[in-house]
Amino acid sequence: MELYEVFVWLTGFGATVVASYFAERYWRFQALNSEMKRLWKTVVASVIAIIAFLTIEYVPAEFWSAVAPYWKLVFGVIVANYGTEVFHFFDRKLAKSVKE
Repeated sequence: MELYEVFVWLTGFGATVVASYFAERYWRFQALNSEMKRLWKTVVASVIAIIAFLTIEYVPAEFWSAVAPYWKLVFGVIVANYGTEVFHFFDRKLAKSVKE
């Protein structure tokens, strides 16, 4: 996935995913009631989507080309890190079921 495509994704559903991901890990967010959580996630997701849209609209194409190789490295590390976490999660469950 190219960096430009990430920003396109962030203009829609991705903004909600990112807002939820970070909000659920923030202790102050956890102290809010469900209505306030919904409001804050909506506001944060909207801000993320607007920033992503403005970035797509106003950042020149040369920038996307210049950062593409570096983004591929970063994206590869992110995928590898989360991929190993998923593998270990299921590997532990599988090992536990084999013992029983």
